[in-house]
Amino acid sequence: MGTQCENAADGRCEDAARGHRESERWHDVERMANPERSLFEAPHPALEGVHRGSPLSLVTGAVSGLGVALGVSLVAIVRVIGGNVVEELPGIAAAAVLLIAASVVGAVVTWRTRTWELTDAGIMLCSGLVNARRLQVPYEHIHTVNMSSSLMERVLGIMTLDLDTGAADTEGQVTSIKGLQAGVAEALREELFRRKAAALSGQDFAPAVEGMFARQATGDSPVDPAPACDASDKAPDACVTLAPARLVLAALTETRVIAQAAGFLILIVQGINFLQESRLVNLSEAAGDIAALPIALLVAVAGLLLALSLIIGFAISFAISLISFAGYRAERRGGRITVERGLLGRTSHAVASERIQALRIRQGLVRQLLGYAEVRVSVVGSIGSSDESSTADGMVLHPFIRMSELDAFLEAIVPEFTGAPHASDLARLPRAAARRLAVRTSAKAVLLAAVLAGSCALAGGALPLGEPWATLRQALIVLSGAVGVAIALRMVMGAVLRYRDSRIGHDRTRLVMVVGGIKRWTEVVPRSRLQHVTASESPFQRRVRVATCVARTAALGDLVLRDVSVDDAEEILTWSRPHRRASDAS
Repeated sequence: MGTQCENAADGRCEDAARGHRESERWHDVERMANPERSLFEAPHPALEGVHRGSPLSLVTGAVSGLGVALGVSLVAIVRVIGGNVVEELPGIAAAAVLLIAASVVGAVVTWRTRTWELTDAGIMLCSGLVNARRLQVPYEHIHTVNMSSSLMERVLGIMTLDLDTGAADTEGQVTSIKGLQAGVAEALREELFRRKAAALSGQDFAPAVEGMFARQATGDSPVDPAPACDASDKAPDACVTLAPARLVLAALTETRVIAQAAGFLILIVQGINFLQESRLVNLSEAAGDIAALPIALLVAVAGLLLALSLIIGFAISFAISLISFAGYRAERRGGRITVERGLLGRTSHAVASERIQALRIRQGLVRQLLGYAEVRVSVVGSIGSSDESSTADGMVLHPFIRMSELDAFLEAIVPEFTGAPHASDLARLPRAAARRLAVRTSAKAVLLAAVLAGSCALAGGALPLGEPWATLRQALIVLSGAVGVAIALRMVMGAVLRYRDSRIGHDRTRLVMVVGGIKRWTEVVPRSRLQHVTASESPFQRRVRVATCVARTAALGDLVLRDVSVDDAEEILTWSRPHRRASDAS
């Protein structure tokens, strides 16, 4: 080994050592950004009795009120600059002070009235001052327990715990425990999962908790006073992280440029409207000056603004993706999966593996070319308080993984989804599906051309007559044509990829459906999670012997693949009903 490291011709040992040092520095930064305990928190939190959030959570309420007050003050300053009378300032200042006071009082009342308590039957959550509400959540009904924290909460070391029982849409914020210290939140989550396992197995968990607090009171065990934290102290069965280089590449390939650019342009328009209402800008006078400028200059400025908005949209989207997935970490401990991520706002999702309904593999066009994908799981009920709260979207299991490493990742984190059939083993769409896709794409292109032509006609009719405006009309027609060609090319590419990549098939226990296109989705659903599978045929589909296959689980919406051959659809239907198949055979 020493001679290998001394070999100057091969620098692999030095590269490995350098990579190890970079990884250690990255983990040091991550540990500093994610403290295990918050300010003034005891090393071993007690979970018995009635509890409320940390008093540090009052700071977040005061900061939110201060932000609103600053916004009101900014409006007042702009109005004064715009020529409004100074006599309005005292009233605006009083309103700002009242907003801050109301935020602080509301935070104090909420902190005093929201409590939680672990009982023998479940966790008791109380809230409300005028209309008091008590909600008891049985341990066996808790599907997932998620932790999240905003930037201010991370500074203070406090977190929000979200309990998902599958009915969180009706329970609202009542199932959220806010203002928990970091150590208390982690210990409470571990204890909830421990009690859930005990309740499902019919065991009694009270003696273990009593023993925990007895040791805390006597101080006999200075190292391990809480059995609830045992699981977190053990090494996980599997752990996956994301290297900095892959994190940057994931953010680069997960950009939503068009949406962010459109948001930037809307922000500019709203800013101009605000300046007009504040009398800082007179648009009616500026319109004449702008119309007098050369048309070529106006077109160049419009193009520059569009390019600038696209660049800013790309930068914003890249920053959002980078911040969202920084510090990514996925772990599996027994039958529980935990995913943590986020730089400014930290989220931690913990879900029992038996609650996972389906596996979703998503690939955009760039990721298809690079051979990478995003892996999600669909879980029963709402995901929690993060930006992925939609049940249809699911929970991100890995944001950026190489397709060649997918099987190893699934084996480590969700072993029940390993060994699913690959795309080459699935049935493709028949040729009739290609003809139907061509007809639908042509119809969409004709409709797009009609819409753009109508828009150009309306815009041209609204412009005044004259030579300068005629040039502007021509520029508008050229711009509309370019937009139409770009959209049509995207539709054609999407249709070609949809026909080429769409697949459907199954093995003994799992359904696999691939929906191709600019964004390719691969769905893997165990047969035990399927609520129903249907195949429908329109009159046009019956003529060419194709059908639309629809599958549904408790967590997903409908999984739809159009223009599957009738024989493949019938095979899927027969496979999805094994009991009926056995009875028909007998």
